[in-house]
Amino acid sequence: MKTFEIEITETLQTVHNIEANNYSEAYDIVSNKYNKEEIVLTSDEYVDTEITPYLYSNSYSIIVNNPVFKSFILKKAEDMLSDLSTEELIKLSFGDIESAISRFKSNNQ
Repeated sequence: MKTFEIEITETLQTVHNIEANNYSEAYDIVSNKYNKEEIVLTSDEYVDTEITPYLYSNSYSIIVNNPVFKSFILKKAEDMLSDLSTEELIKLSFGDIESAISRFKSNNQ
């Protein structure tokens, strides 16, 4: 019998309105509160569950490192980009809206 590595990821999400002078300060406030466990997410903030093969499993390392496979994956990703919303593209490319705005401004000055 074979052994398979299966990954389970649960996502919890909450939004806090923070008064601050700028995004960096607001981020630091929330981050500090979270690290001090003043903000604790619970099952009430449950958003999603993903159950997938564990990508970093040794059994996938040969195919993942294959350049032909990588080209195949890149082609599929390029085909899908036009179907993504602006919000999805921001998260994919920059992580968050503030990083995208900052990079946009620095490239257009």
